[in-house]
Amino acid sequence: MSKRAEYMHALYEGSLAEPGDRNPYNGQSLVLAKLWMRGYRRMLHVRIETGPAMQRYRGVDDWTASPPEWGPGGRELR
Repeated sequence: MSKRAEYMHALYEGSLAEPGDRNPYNGQSLVLAKLWMRGYRRMLHVRIETGPAMQRYRGVDDWTASPPEWGPGGRELR
């Protein structure tokens, strides 16, 4: 396997990992360990941004189409 393929595999492996999985490249290769961690962080970011808690937080009922209007003291007007 070429170095490039090895690097891509480590990045891909990290993005397929589950939360809490240990880095299989820890202690073997700093580059592979960092690439795995980059993929892992990407996976966490996607899960957080697209998860049900974030959808509730953002108000999936198309809040962006009509954002609330704010009055004095930071109170919502409607």
